[in-house]
Amino acid sequence: MRRLLLSVAFLCALGGSAYADVVNSIPGGTVENMPILNYFGPGPQTVVPGITWTSTNASNQGGSVFGFTDGYGFVGNGSWDSALVMAGLNDSFANYGVVDTMTFSFANPVSAVGGFINYALGFGTPTIAVYNSSGGLIESTVLSFSTGGGTDSGFFYGFQESSNDISSFTLSDAYVGITDLTTASASAPEPSSVALFGTVVALALYFVRRRKAQARPLPESM
Repeated sequence: MRRLLLSVAFLCALGGSAYADVVNSIPGGTVENMPILNYFGPGPQTVVPGITWTSTNASNQGGSVFGFTDGYGFVGNGSWDSALVMAGLNDSFANYGVVDTMTFSFANPVSAVGGFINYALGFGTPTIAVYNSSGGLIESTVLSFSTGGGTDSGFFYGFQESSNDISSFTLSDAYVGITDLTTASASAPEPSSVALFGTVVALALYFVRRRKAQARPLPESM
């Protein structure tokens, strides 16, 4: 019986394990527009109700920027002008010897998050990642693209999974910036996960009943 229950627990855990795919678009997602603040520092700042921005860079080059429209350079990857309202880390390990991070936290976990991103070439290792509500890493990826320069250039990068497990989205190291933060939420549990759980429970109940039936003593002969 104990071995059976352990098998059930393992299968349920396997079916509900979280992972996220790296994506270059989030169809049907909602663009969460940052307010124009031209803020320098660690935050916190509110993107929209339920989404909070913070950074570990409180002072290097004035600190990270949020709701920024005064222009931001990405060296060989071009620059952004006042047309883009952005958040930028404004820091790198290459310059200051520490890896700083800016974080978007979600009061209600989401199933997908991303944004239009650019970073300065040759400064640190720009990394984006998503975490669950326990602070566990779900997925991460290192940015390595080149835009060829130009104004307001960059690429959309993000993560998507089947359930609402993403509680925070981070951008770390290098002079990395993001605009058009985009989120999406799963409206219902993944059908395959529900079916797997139901099948496992049904099999467990079947074997428990069968074992009880086999263990019943035979009636005494008259």
